[in-house]
Amino acid sequence: MRIFPLSFFSSFFLCFTLTGQNLVDGIAAIVGEHVILKSDVAQLVQMTAMEQRLDPRTNIKELEELQSRVVESLINQKLILEIAEVESIDVEDREVDQAVEQYIAQSVSQAGSEERLEGILGKRLSELRREWWPDMREQLIAERYQNQLFSDVVVTRDETVVFYNKFKDSLKTVPTSYNANHIFLSIKPGEESLGEAFALADSIRREIVGGSDFALLAERFSEDPGSAKQGGVLGFVGRGTLVPEFERVAYSLNPGETSGVVKTEFGYHVIETVEVLGDKINARHILITPKAGPKDEDRAYSLGLTIKDSVQTLKDFSLFAKKYSEDISTKDSGGRLGWIDSERFPIENIRKVLPKLDVSVCSNPITVESGFHLLFISEVRKGGKPSLQTHWAEIEGLAVAEKKNDRFEDWLERATSSIYVENFLIKEE
Repeated sequence: MRIFPLSFFSSFFLCFTLTGQNLVDGIAAIVGEHVILKSDVAQLVQMTAMEQRLDPRTNIKELEELQSRVVESLINQKLILEIAEVESIDVEDREVDQAVEQYIAQSVSQAGSEERLEGILGKRLSELRREWWPDMREQLIAERYQNQLFSDVVVTRDETVVFYNKFKDSLKTVPTSYNANHIFLSIKPGEESLGEAFALADSIRREIVGGSDFALLAERFSEDPGSAKQGGVLGFVGRGTLVPEFERVAYSLNPGETSGVVKTEFGYHVIETVEVLGDKINARHILITPKAGPKDEDRAYSLGLTIKDSVQTLKDFSLFAKKYSEDISTKDSGGRLGWIDSERFPIENIRKVLPKLDVSVCSNPITVESGFHLLFISEVRKGGKPSLQTHWAEIEGLAVAEKKNDRFEDWLERATSSIYVENFLIKEE
């Protein structure tokens, strides 16, 4: 199942007390050989609530309904996975790796920064990659089977017209949409910021060597949210679990020995190996993450202005996106976002400026928490009440979705007759 790793607010979890359910631990549902955990449900509800901008303090009923829909969706996905596994549908590891990286990039973008995402979830990105990998594999398998199931579903022009005439009174207003490409420039710590972080990590190391308590210093200084409160202890891990630079040092230390300052993609570490058990080690560490300063922000902004002044066409913009953009999910496509709108796009500052942007002109750098975005709008599609004349593509897409849904309902009825399904959350309500 797909895990959506974004938090709303900590108060979000209050909404679950409405039904008296503990969605942190325990089983939410069983589908054949697969188990859906309550924590999985909670994470997906969190993400969807944030996207829909639901406030747990006021949108109580909507959140209860959302939880029911999320559980039903996860059950349906597990049903698809059950059948897909029987039919030996599989995906390659490289496909899973790529999907995980794209999802992490999307999650970081929505959270605002890597640090904020890690702080929200209480885990490093390396831990999240390991946790999400098997879930992403299951999702890709289910999607591949679903694509096969619906590959021949199309609608004729007449079917689209019939659909429109049947549902036109209930169709929602279509928002104005923008065909957009973007470039994301992160604010990276420069040499001065890196030097300050190294100096702090080294001073902490010297304190430890001088006899200070490692655990207390970890609780006070470490910026690893997953281990700081445990005195920096990571627990027993095997080879290949930790990032290479960290792992090489940790495995080279004797129990009780403290390392020098070790640099990884996450920052500067002071490492101590606590215990060795066979090929596994229990290590603890203190992480100091370099912080970008005003000079670093100015440097990123200046690069954005230089790119803006150099772009004359969409082709120019795409070339700069491939060279400079740090959004790996769109970089290779020239920063292509496709059609987006100012109501549902996840980044608030971009939602605000979309209606103000000129077509075929590169925007000024748009500030977000972790950096700057440049946007290039190549086309605008006006919103309003859907009509066959102005919104044919959208209406045709809805007609196809309706036809797919009808087929899926038939498939689902047959599948549930042969696969054991139990939803425990219904019993708890």
